[in-house]
Amino acid sequence: MLIRFLFLLVLLLPLSSCEKRPSALGEKPTVLVSVPPYIYFVDKIAQGLVDIESLVPAGANPHIYEATPKEVQRYQKAALWIYLGETLDKKVLHVLKDRHKAVRVVDVSQKIPLLSYCNEEHDHDHCHHEGADLHIWLSPVLAKQQAETIGAALMDLLPESKEQIRKNLENFLEELDQLNAEISSLLAPMKDRAILVSHPAFAYFCRDYHMVQLSIEVEGKDPLPKDVTEIIQKAKSYHIQSVLLEPQYSNKGAELIAESMHLPTHMVDPYSENYSANLLSIAKVIAE
Repeated sequence: MLIRFLFLLVLLLPLSSCEKRPSALGEKPTVLVSVPPYIYFVDKIAQGLVDIESLVPAGANPHIYEATPKEVQRYQKAALWIYLGETLDKKVLHVLKDRHKAVRVVDVSQKIPLLSYCNEEHDHDHCHHEGADLHIWLSPVLAKQQAETIGAALMDLLPESKEQIRKNLENFLEELDQLNAEISSLLAPMKDRAILVSHPAFAYFCRDYHMVQLSIEVEGKDPLPKDVTEIIQKAKSYHIQSVLLEPQYSNKGAELIAESMHLPTHMVDPYSENYSANLLSIAKVIAE
């Protein structure tokens, strides 16, 4: 790991005087986001004014993904980073702060009280498991706050387009309100019921719509036999009808439980770039 880190530092030596920053060439500034859903946020607000790149590629597990030296070298071209705080984010930030001070980092989770990971059903505000849950984009309510943070950062980056960005932001906030209203209507009959998921990504989503999240993954790992027994008991108590799988994570435990309980499974992607349509699709899967 030390050798790889040193290699990254060498690759990220300051740009030579013969190289030009994108702005000097009249190109669009690049905005880096931590995970793919924020590509949608930035695109909706910037509307073609910037190029957008995700630190974690589509389909990858952001908790364990390791960027290649070539990828990290490419990130140094970013003028703005919409930062979430995953493990990879922190590693790359350390390097960029040392070797590329020009990038502006905006923490999209600022002023949002983060939940802790929960591996059992209860009031999510009283979860004491170690580690902050960063799946904050899955709450349309919190998404509005994050959109405003991103909009302010883009207006600072492109002051000449401030009014256009402000209008785009207002339109996006209206879209998020409409999305929240549609999901609220779909999931109203699900109040106080539970969803059974392979990875605990939906705590904020469940809090918005008065549901409970049951996670099959335990402390980031497949469940042990004793965990499976406990999860099955809880799933039965909530009359669970199906199991939600996620492509970025191991679904072995979830598939085992689904088979033992004779439940159908549905693949849902919390990291889809197509944010609004995807979240509405997930709500329909749960409602049905």
